[in-house]
Amino acid sequence: MRALVAARPEPHRVVDDDGNAEPYRFQLSIDDRVALEAALDVADEVTAVGIGGETAEDCVRSALERGADRGVHVAFDPVERTAGDKYAAVLARVVGRESPDAVFVGQASSFSGSEVAGLAAGALDWPSATRATRLGADDAEVPVDAAEGELAVQRKLAVGRQEAVVVPLPAVVGVDAGYTDPKRAPLDTVVAGRRADIETVELAAVAPGESRFSMSVGAATVDQVTPNERWGRGRPPRSGGVEERIYRMLGRGTGRTKSTGERIDAPPEEAAERVVDFLREHDLL
Repeated sequence: MRALVAARPEPHRVVDDDGNAEPYRFQLSIDDRVALEAALDVADEVTAVGIGGETAEDCVRSALERGADRGVHVAFDPVERTAGDKYAAVLARVVGRESPDAVFVGQASSFSGSEVAGLAAGALDWPSATRATRLGADDAEVPVDAAEGELAVQRKLAVGRQEAVVVPLPAVVGVDAGYTDPKRAPLDTVVAGRRADIETVELAAVAPGESRFSMSVGAATVDQVTPNERWGRGRPPRSGGVEERIYRMLGRGTGRTKSTGERIDAPPEEAAERVVDFLREHDLL
């Protein structure tokens, strides 16, 4: 089996023996370390994928030092934290490029949220199993046909409740933090990981429609705004709440019924042009 594992950064803070806390440092997410352990348990080849800037590349290096066979870094300069749906979309693009049999994602990572596994599965149209606590059919009484590409997954339902399911491959597996405690890798594995090459791919080559801005802000929207011809002339409204007064000054009624806006499903550059055209059309620019 060929597996692909997300390698996402997470802030860690170390407290020494004297109780002094060092500044936060971004390192490989603990939950993705657990997902890496799960992938190493069942896969013959594991590829670690980082999406972002230097911290993402450092996380790929850390995964290589922990036993991953290959490393891929989708490079771009993030504006701020990447939106979960954007991260999952780019991860799905990398999956299409690498063609693994399974994708393993830490289920409870604070970076990009725990929704990445489900979103990536939806983008790929693959089955998914979340909150996995054990892989394989050794302790689960479920029939598994390995020759047909099936994987037995034991998953958490609630406190004290588990279920065993069979997932056809390829699939996305969200690994629960309770799967195992991440172990230290042998010294030779660490040395090999430090010497290994990381394949770097620019974001534009993987997802041509995305940019460093769209990866953070998500889809653009246009809110329907009607300018008030009397705005700036005469006295502002003095009755009603603050929000209601602002809405009335902008010619948008009382603000009690809010517009949901129009979603723009277009690349960032085209979306920006459409927003500018809208503002000019309504004398707002």
